[in-house]
Amino acid sequence: MKRRRKAPSIDAMMRFFLQYYNIPTKQDIDKIIKRIDRLEALIRKDAAARYGKSRAAGRKAFPSMKHHPKMPGKTTATQQLITIIKSVPEGVDIPTLKKKSGFEDKKVRNIVFRLCRRGIIKRVRRGVYALPSS
Repeated sequence: MKRRRKAPSIDAMMRFFLQYYNIPTKQDIDKIIKRIDRLEALIRKDAAARYGKSRAAGRKAFPSMKHHPKMPGKTTATQQLITIIKSVPEGVDIPTLKKKSGFEDKKVRNIVFRLCRRGIIKRVRRGVYALPSS
């Protein structure tokens, strides 16, 4: 009588395919992220030494809208949308923003995306945006 082999486990098969096809695991990605963080810290340290601490440390990824110079007599599309959002404290949806501002859908969505990314407005729920409560 032939002896039956034990069936390979799912975990063993997954490890085999990951190794065979050179697919990185979560641990591999975590190691890479730690290395990148160390490299970024070294770059920041080098920039601080090279250009002076105030210049290197003072840069922000997304400057807030308060630091932008205002154009005299003209309000930008972004400022118009912020004003509309300020007027409704519980939040405004995209169709209302389109109707009140008169802008096209793509323009409104791009401005809202940028404002959310900068932290000037927050998403209350799907499609509804408001100013963050201070």
